[in-house]
Amino acid sequence: MIDVELPKLNNNDTSYVLVEWLVDDGTEVTTGQPLVVIETSKAQEEIESPGEGVLHSLVKPGQDCRPGQVIAHVFASAEERAEFVRNGEASADAAEHDQPPASGLLITKDAQALVDEHGLSEDVLRGVGRKVIRRTDVEALLARGEPTDTAEARELPQWQRAVGAVVSESMRTIPAAAAYVRVDVDEALALGRQVSDRGGTPFGLPELLVAAVARRHAGHPLFFARLLDDGNVHIPPTADVGVTMDLGKGLFVPVVRDAAAVGAERLGELLMEYRIKALRGAFRASELTDANIMVALHNTEGVVLATPIVFPGQTCVVSLGGTEERLVLDGEGRPVASRYVHIGLVYDHRVVNGRDAMAFLQALKADLESPTVLDVAAG
Repeated sequence: MIDVELPKLNNNDTSYVLVEWLVDDGTEVTTGQPLVVIETSKAQEEIESPGEGVLHSLVKPGQDCRPGQVIAHVFASAEERAEFVRNGEASADAAEHDQPPASGLLITKDAQALVDEHGLSEDVLRGVGRKVIRRTDVEALLARGEPTDTAEARELPQWQRAVGAVVSESMRTIPAAAAYVRVDVDEALALGRQVSDRGGTPFGLPELLVAAVARRHAGHPLFFARLLDDGNVHIPPTADVGVTMDLGKGLFVPVVRDAAAVGAERLGELLMEYRIKALRGAFRASELTDANIMVALHNTEGVVLATPIVFPGQTCVVSLGGTEERLVLDGEGRPVASRYVHIGLVYDHRVVNGRDAMAFLQALKADLESPTVLDVAAG
């Protein structure tokens, strides 16, 4: 018998919802075959079979599940599965797969308890606008109550509630400090245009900042570290850089894995692919997990400074503000326009001290002001 164990799909979630089984109970499956669809707060992910055999599921559609939970078994034969069932060893909530109600809604067990307690109708639940109704959705409906004549109650979408949970955890657990540096970007913008022309994909300050951050992994490993409960830190072998993206479909933080080894053209292509997925809300959960540092893009015109939060499990986040212009004197004393941005660093003061933070920022500034070091081919 092989266990189908649910992996950790999203660092921000402690539970998920099983949306649907793609294979019926008692069906023969092969290694790598998609078995089930799991929904996180950010995306839906298919879980594949870890081996060959006959499927026996343990969790119904619409039920909550958690990382590490065994949601099914794969037996070597139908006879072995039948023996398992006869012996009464199957989980008490093993699923005969109930069909969803006529409304098409899937209601988790915890949510159903609240629905029954308060007598909520299917019409009310449809107002949530989600196929899978969780306990938090029902709690939000109950908290909303009846709108008054002078105020409108509005439910926050699931993704915003997930963001809120992360922000609250960050503010509660991470003693953060912040610092900023002004960076002249005329040369960086010129290099970005060259790479764009060469590769055919937009390449600008966000891509250059990701490359600059990744390049500093070897010299500043603590900025990529994860603080352990015993006061030690785990230093990852590569710079896996999360990049914030919000194009109206929610905040996503896709990850550029081993970003220091990604060539300039490929980095531009990858971030463009991520922007399209952010616009469509089409990320796989695996694309949104396990970043060890974050680049927060606040580069909308007119934004000067930004102070993002440090994600739990990370040590720092680097922010990029909008591009501004100022007049400076050239070598002959004539006024010329020069463009600059502010780069911010928010860091966990338990791991990094101010002196090291200033050195890290100065290193990023040096790379962006002499950016040819960032125009590298894939390693």
